[in-house]
Amino acid sequence: MIDFDRDTAFNQKILGVLDARTKASIHNVANQNVPGFKRYRVEFEDMLRAAEERGGSIESVQPATKRDNSGPPDQNNVVLMEELAILGKTSLLHDVMTRRIGSYFGTINKAINGR
Repeated sequence: MIDFDRDTAFNQKILGVLDARTKASIHNVANQNVPGFKRYRVEFEDMLRAAEERGGSIESVQPATKRDNSGPPDQNNVVLMEELAILGKTSLLHDVMTRRIGSYFGTINKAINGR
């Protein structure tokens, strides 16, 4: 049997992470020509995997937006093609998750209405 409350919470959490990742990438693209700007990145998957190995719940895992300080201190480390790839991947994952949620609620609707 599927635990719908947990599944819905998972979908909501993933959509929140995708939103944070999109905002970070857009911010990075907007600052790609600013000297010394260091890009932001959103960490989540590794923390989720670690929580799962510990037996923790997904509710306890929060995405973390961190500064990527790689490269020389006075040099911008934003690579436009990498940011666009992140935005493309995020868009695809967002589409998958919204279709998954739509399917779930469509099934609930059919069960309630009987059609």
